[in-house]
Amino acid sequence: MKFNYTSIQRRILLIAVFFFLFTDISFVSAQNYFKITPGIKKAYTAINNLKLKEGQKILDSLKRSEPKNMMVYHIEDYIDFYKIFINEDYNEFVELEKNKNIRLSKIASGDKKSPYYRFCEAEIKLHWALGRLKFEEYFTTLKELKSAHDLLTENSKLYPDFAINKKSLSAIHALVGTFPDTYKNLLSLFSGLSGSIKLGAREAEEAINFTKKKECLFKDEIYTIAAFIALHLENNKEKAWNLISSAKLNTTTSPLACFVVSNIASKTGRNDQAISILYKKPVSKDRLPFYYLDYMLGKSKLYRLDEDANIHLLKFIQNFRGINYIKDAYLKLAWYELIIKKNDTNYRKFIEKTINEGKTIVDEDKTAFKEATLLFSPSPDLLKSRLLFDGSYLTKAYKYLEINKSKFPVENKDYPEYNYRMGRILQLLNNNFDALARFNNAIQLGKKNDFYFACSSALQSGIIYENMNDKKNAKKYYNICLNIEPQEYKNSLHQKAKAGLLRIK
Repeated sequence: MKFNYTSIQRRILLIAVFFFLFTDISFVSAQNYFKITPGIKKAYTAINNLKLKEGQKILDSLKRSEPKNMMVYHIEDYIDFYKIFINEDYNEFVELEKNKNIRLSKIASGDKKSPYYRFCEAEIKLHWALGRLKFEEYFTTLKELKSAHDLLTENSKLYPDFAINKKSLSAIHALVGTFPDTYKNLLSLFSGLSGSIKLGAREAEEAINFTKKKECLFKDEIYTIAAFIALHLENNKEKAWNLISSAKLNTTTSPLACFVVSNIASKTGRNDQAISILYKKPVSKDRLPFYYLDYMLGKSKLYRLDEDANIHLLKFIQNFRGINYIKDAYLKLAWYELIIKKNDTNYRKFIEKTINEGKTIVDEDKTAFKEATLLFSPSPDLLKSRLLFDGSYLTKAYKYLEINKSKFPVENKDYPEYNYRMGRILQLLNNNFDALARFNNAIQLGKKNDFYFACSSALQSGIIYENMNDKKNAKKYYNICLNIEPQEYKNSLHQKAKAGLLRIK
């Protein structure tokens, strides 16, 4: 059969061919989907190594080669998240925020029957909730946290075998129950947003078990969340270290892995190991600078009383353009001058910097500001023992305080701190009886002043009794901790006390 097309018919045919070839409409082309392809894995790895430009280049290529794979926009959101979290630049935050809704609209066009549909939307909202905390946008943080929580909860009901949901649910559930008092009024507006440490820890463990059976792109994140829950909320240091060790994070290629492992090493009594990891941190021009690692290295070396600790703290201050840990870095430099260089002039110079530079958002900076505004200098002997203790050089710290104990009679203003410092050392040396006696002295003598010694002594007493399975006394001392209102470390101390009360329930 032969067809005779008129000019108009040919034109209509050409328009139809153009329409079918070049338009993106559901009945013509396949639906947008979510798939973890080799390109997605490659981009995710580059971004987690803080090679953000490389990651973006891969994603831009995927937008052309896999235009309907909406997983691209979930992975792309990590770039903004890391920029905001690491740089702490509010103007950059405002500029990047417009990307959030663009990506969410892309996710919304994806396959609604995919378990990744709600998961990706929730993850993006969670990224921005965490980013907002840097700038104290608490109401919007909770709003986004609630939305992410609801999406993940619904997804878990629809797809109970999709264990990746529990990666972020574990963190949300573990943290919500220990929010500081300042959040209580806000939190009451978001019904259904609740959880417990036990639930969060169990979900994290279930997510880890999933990664052992099946390859998972988010394995490192899952292990990191589980380790931080164990360390900060379950108060189980060895569990935290075992978890992060078993994850086998590559600290020589990923600055984020370097941060996570060195942080947990430092907080579990492995300061020398933390220093070794931080010395080998990956640095290159194609990575987003992560100057916080220099701050961590400077602190860890100061704990060991190293002569070159100041170099790394100065590098952090000279290069970092964010808002947090500035005051604490200057205070650590002041301490360095006081106890290592014994230079009172430079000590005073850095104390002035502590007062005038940086913000007071995080506990470390609040405490630094408080200590810098004291009318007297700290006792060099107590300060030295404090730093040795923070580095877990316990025997050295104990011997140093024993040698100098005659300097701290009962009437001395530093007597409460002396008892607290000695109590902490004895506690970690497993001499609980003497530790409790020291803590009790610190509580009685220091509960009415603004310092954290009494509040922390009550917390540590609660922990000792909890470990002895004496729940009655554990509850008593956790509540004493909550009833003391120090100007320093209040939020973190109270959060840990609440976590303790939840554990013993």
